[in-house]
Amino acid sequence: MSNDFFCRAMQQSDLACVIRIQAEAYVDEILETDDVIIERFNAVPDTSWVVEGKQGVCGYLVGYLSHHGYVTPWGETFSHKLNADHLYLHDLAISTTAAGFGLGPRLVKYALEQAQQRALRGVTLVSVQDSKGFWQKLGFKEYLALAPAQQQYLATYAGPAFYMTQDFA
Repeated sequence: MSNDFFCRAMQQSDLACVIRIQAEAYVDEILETDDVIIERFNAVPDTSWVVEGKQGVCGYLVGYLSHHGYVTPWGETFSHKLNADHLYLHDLAISTTAAGFGLGPRLVKYALEQAQQRALRGVTLVSVQDSKGFWQKLGFKEYLALAPAQQQYLATYAGPAFYMTQDFA
């Protein structure tokens, strides 16, 4: 059944699905506004992806080119950083109707491949909503040496939040 799904670049026409899926996947404290989601896609369409099946878009992953050790505060806009060395994965969500098909790991693997094709050194993210174990299973490790300002940005996320990395060999 999981072969019925494929990853592709996100398109403007996918944004209504992305907004719906975000509302299904996240607690109210970390839901981002429609305007923020649209603004982010417009800023970084080349690092925004969806997973699609027969029923349409059922998951998404948005990131941007960044630097190791840099955290975007919750709710802030972002853009690709000059001389980026890592892909920062900001938002991964799968529709509740598509749970159990391994689509989260599939999208992450797709993003890792995209980062390697860009010759980046690795991938970083902030883990929220008790997702740390999910990311660890995919090879990410918690990074504890954030600069104080970045630690403050990490604290803008609701609940326990962990900065995690995966470096390429």
